[in-house]
Amino acid sequence: MKGSYKLMGKSQKRYVWVDYIKIFACLLVVFGHLYMSMMAGGWIKETTRYYCWPVQTIYTFHVPLFFICSGFLYQSSNKNKEWTLEKHVKNVKRKLLALGVPYFTFSIITLVLKIVFSSEVNNQATPILRTLFIEPIAPYWYLYTLFFLFCIVPYFKDKQLMKKIFVGAVFFKVLYVVWLCNFNLPDIVNKILANLVWFLLGMLISEIYMSKTLIKDWMNVVILGVGLGISWIYYSKPLENNVLQFVIGSCMIFPILYFFMSISPDKEGRFVHKLNQYFMPVYVLHTIIAAMLRSILLKIGIANFLLHFSIELIASILIPIVIYEIASKNWILLFWFEPVKALKMKRKKNEN
Repeated sequence: MKGSYKLMGKSQKRYVWVDYIKIFACLLVVFGHLYMSMMAGGWIKETTRYYCWPVQTIYTFHVPLFFICSGFLYQSSNKNKEWTLEKHVKNVKRKLLALGVPYFTFSIITLVLKIVFSSEVNNQATPILRTLFIEPIAPYWYLYTLFFLFCIVPYFKDKQLMKKIFVGAVFFKVLYVVWLCNFNLPDIVNKILANLVWFLLGMLISEIYMSKTLIKDWMNVVILGVGLGISWIYYSKPLENNVLQFVIGSCMIFPILYFFMSISPDKEGRFVHKLNQYFMPVYVLHTIIAAMLRSILLKIGIANFLLHFSIELIASILIPIVIYEIASKNWILLFWFEPVKALKMKRKKNEN
C-alpha cells in the first residue's frame, strides 16, 4: 500500500474492490447463517463465547458492506447525470424487476419448504403475505430493504448536497440506535433507519479520494483492534445493544473497506469478477441448500457437528454455483436469479 491511490479505483472500468467485498461479505453471510442453524439444531449452546462472539461480531458489519457496495455502484453509474423524476421512476421499475423477482421467488420457496417440512426445520414458517410484504425473512430482507432505498434515495450531481445528506443520515442513525429503536416502528422503517447511512456512505465514497497521508495502515490496524477488542469483551454472551453494534460495526467496516480498496486489480480482476457472478445464487440459495442437506444427513444417521458444518458449508457454496452455471445457459432459468440479464439474453437470441 504505497503512495496515494484513488479510494474507489476510478481508473478501472470495473470496481474490483466491490467484487472482493461482496464475495467476502457473502461468505460471512453463509457462515453466519450456518453457524446459527447449528445452534438452533442443538449442536452449539447459545450462551458460549465461541458462538456469541463470532456470530454477533459478524452481524455488526457483513450486511452493511452490501449496502455500501450497492450505494457506491448506484452513484458511480449515474455520476454527473442530472436527476429527474422520470429517470428515477424508470430506475425504480428496473430495480423492482431486478430485486423483486429473486426476492419473491426464493422467499416463497423458503416458506413453502418450511410448511411442507414443518417438523424438520429449526424455524417455522411465518404468514406468507405478512412475510413477503411487511416483515421479510433472512436472508432476503436485504433485497427488500435495498429496493426501498432505491425508491427514496436519488443520485446526486451536487457533491456538497450529498455530503450534507450523508451527515443527516449519520444523525438519524445515531438517533435511531440511541432512541428510536425502542419504539414499535414498522419493520421497513427500522430497516431503512438502520441501513440508510451505509448506502449513502457508499454513494459518498464514489466521490471521495483518499491518500496514505489521510488514513495510514497503522490507523486501520488500531481501529480494527479496537472493534475486535470491544466485541470480545461485550459479546461473550448474547447481547442486544444497537449502540454497541453500531460502534463495533463502524470499527470493522472502515478497515475492511481500506484493505480491499488497496488491492491492485491486476490479472486477478477477471477471476474475482467471475466469482462475483455467483453472488446472487449463493445468497438466495444457501439457506435452502443447507436446510435440505441437514435433513438428509440426519435421516441417514449422520449427527456429527463437524461433518454437518463442513458438508453444509461447502454445499451451500458449490451447489448454487452449479445451479447458476446451468441456469445461465437458458434465459428462463436465469430469470429467477437475474431477470434483467435474462431478458437481455432473450432479446439477443430473438435478434439472431
